[in-house]
Amino acid sequence: MINHEAAFGLSEATIRLSYSFSLGPITWSIEPGDRWLVLGENGAGKSALLSALSGMGDCVSGDRAVPTQCAVVSSGFQNALIEEEIALEQGDLSGQVVDGTKAASILHQIAQDDARLEQLVDGLSLGGVLDKAFRSLSTGETRKLLLARALASTADTLILDEPFQGLDAESLAWMMDQFDSLLGGRTLILATNKPESLPCGVNQLMIMARGQVEETSAIGNEDGVEWLAHIKHLAAQPGAIPIWAERDRVSLSTLVELKDVTIAYGGQAVFENLNWAIRPNEHWQVTGPNGAGKTSLLQLITGDHPQCYVNDVRVFGFKRGSGESIWDVKRYIGVVSSSIQVAHRMSTSVERTLLSGFYDSIGLYQKATESERAHASIWLERLGLTHLKQAPFSKLSFGAQRLVLIARSMIKSPPLLLLDEPCLGLDSRNRVLVLAFIEQLIEQEETAIVYVSHDETDQIASIDRVLDMSQFLPGR
Repeated sequence: MINHEAAFGLSEATIRLSYSFSLGPITWSIEPGDRWLVLGENGAGKSALLSALSGMGDCVSGDRAVPTQCAVVSSGFQNALIEEEIALEQGDLSGQVVDGTKAASILHQIAQDDARLEQLVDGLSLGGVLDKAFRSLSTGETRKLLLARALASTADTLILDEPFQGLDAESLAWMMDQFDSLLGGRTLILATNKPESLPCGVNQLMIMARGQVEETSAIGNEDGVEWLAHIKHLAAQPGAIPIWAERDRVSLSTLVELKDVTIAYGGQAVFENLNWAIRPNEHWQVTGPNGAGKTSLLQLITGDHPQCYVNDVRVFGFKRGSGESIWDVKRYIGVVSSSIQVAHRMSTSVERTLLSGFYDSIGLYQKATESERAHASIWLERLGLTHLKQAPFSKLSFGAQRLVLIARSMIKSPPLLLLDEPCLGLDSRNRVLVLAFIEQLIEQEETAIVYVSHDETDQIASIDRVLDMSQFLPGR
């Protein structure tokens, strides 16, 4: 049970937030003065959890203790205020034009520290909107107003859900610089899917996925500080991914094309009648249950599956079985899989592991050129692993190994990158780290990416093309 005198939070609590949606059971205890970072992709359940913590919904089982003084910034709270304004207008029967609540009145709905409020109004350039009706404000102005309202309040707890969405660049920069001092010693719960934009120090971490809490832990320790610094380093790098000047270029309208492909063993089909094409700069997510043939599909592309020669498979202009060598095709493809990570459990350095990507080999068996070494150094800096350049690859954390292997697959800037269960076996923190890096790769426009996962809920938000292998199971 929660000690209500020392903390607030949830204890085996199930919260019904709507007629059709409940969250929990979840246990989460927040001590006064804690600074919590709540991470998770879009749809992970962060907003629902923070709504439950702030008192929204009905606690149908377990125990919930909400903070006694709380200021909230979230899209849900923003929408609720707007709905209140609409209700006021609709409830007015006088026939008069209703201007709605002034922005200044919204600021003062809760007790404020006048000095902090003046600082925030000035820093966020809100002076010109205070006399306007709240409903007339733009999305960015509304978010800035709610941020000022929360940070200037005398509430001892702030619950902030993606609080910086919609802020212009100047306001965001000012907020990042001033946030820590404005927060002071108050309790903070801040949810985001971009931990790299964290404006202050935190001492507690929660990671959510699929509506469940995957991890809660202190991050004031050495490992936690190093992890947070690593993910911030990844995000702080320039937008463009390093491009290998000597890369193999292709000028094809279709990189990969499969026509009526069937994979079968002993007369039993794994999948059948599959038609699929990958075009330059397209990103695909391949889903399906275990045994649906996802890995076999990738092996058809790389030429590692024997049945690629008895099917109509065309890769980078080559029809499989037309006399091409396996290396004619692999030169254009980068591959990451758990089996490749297992194969790299040899005693070689991080740098040599990275350089082996130029030669599509497990291990480095020839002398790398100066330009290749220089390009590898750029990637190591990008990954935040320069200081581990000569360290044994096998001694890296599992997540750092996966980052190096992804960079290895990208080092020659291939037109196609195949990621086969790239998060398999990773704990919550390392999964966040790897997915943040993959999102950066997706943003660039040099490489088409195929992301394979057996879990249909494990989706990359920025990939909008999905190939569901369950559609091609026998009998479908």
